[in-house]
Amino acid sequence: MQDILTLAEATQDATIKTELQALSGAKYTAEISHKRVSVLDLLERFPSVSLPFDAFLSLLPPMRVRQYSISSSPLKDASRATLTYSLLSEPSLANPSLTHTGVASTYLSTLTAGDKVHLSVRPSHPAFHLPTTSPETTPIILVAAGSGIAPFRGFIQERAAQIAAGRKLAKAVLYFGCRHPEIDDIYREEFDHWEGMGAVSVRRAYSRHPHDRHDHPTIGDPNGTGNGRKYVQDILWEEREEVIRLWNAGAKFYVCGSRNLAEGVKGAVLRIAMEMYREKKEAGENVEELDEQGALRWFDGIRNERYAMDVFD
Repeated sequence: MQDILTLAEATQDATIKTELQALSGAKYTAEISHKRVSVLDLLERFPSVSLPFDAFLSLLPPMRVRQYSISSSPLKDASRATLTYSLLSEPSLANPSLTHTGVASTYLSTLTAGDKVHLSVRPSHPAFHLPTTSPETTPIILVAAGSGIAPFRGFIQERAAQIAAGRKLAKAVLYFGCRHPEIDDIYREEFDHWEGMGAVSVRRAYSRHPHDRHDHPTIGDPNGTGNGRKYVQDILWEEREEVIRLWNAGAKFYVCGSRNLAEGVKGAVLRIAMEMYREKKEAGENVEELDEQGALRWFDGIRNERYAMDVFD
């Protein structure tokens, strides 16, 4: 808001000054924040604003450090690490006639073999690692959408290398969400190969395709007309019996993707937990059924123990 007032002070046009002052006040949320309008957008919109270049630079926010999950395993190749990212290029909310491109993703997309990049490697959260104790008997449930597949490609690549070396591992199920099987079902051939090895079982959700390639019709749309859309949380709920069976066998649960994905998956997991405890109660176990508040307390108890998240905006 203060930046907009600075622009207002830099114009002699009373009409523009009044409009900028309004944008810094009641209109700020709808016209600036939600549309992600930058100082440069406003200068282009109001050319009568005469802002010195050094003042313009002082209004620019510092660039955030970008963090990407390594999408490979050193067991495959200790000298090579890969990144998986989404290239952001879409109409600008501030001006739909222009294209908004991601700073870091666009830069990465221009790199070629031999280019040098300044980066640092940081360890992931201690909970966000494959089981190191009893991996032979600890199943894993992986949930991702889009570029959130990155760490799980590394997980499964590592499991495939272990299996190829003769190691026995517990079951791994990957729930992966993307838009269309012909557009962004990334690493399909690799995962098909790893699935054939027994390193993972992949369940895909295509949000903009009427049905999966295999045998999963769209939720609410059994005839495949395209009227229903399916997300990973829908498949989790649909396959809750298997999720419960794996959880009762000691499974660890991992989620990677956007905050919207994380919230959707959390909602499905809470519903599954309530059903799981209801079934335990009906089977005569000495447990209490969970209501919504009880499910939330249960969820808080498993976070960073058996439920790990890597969430980005």
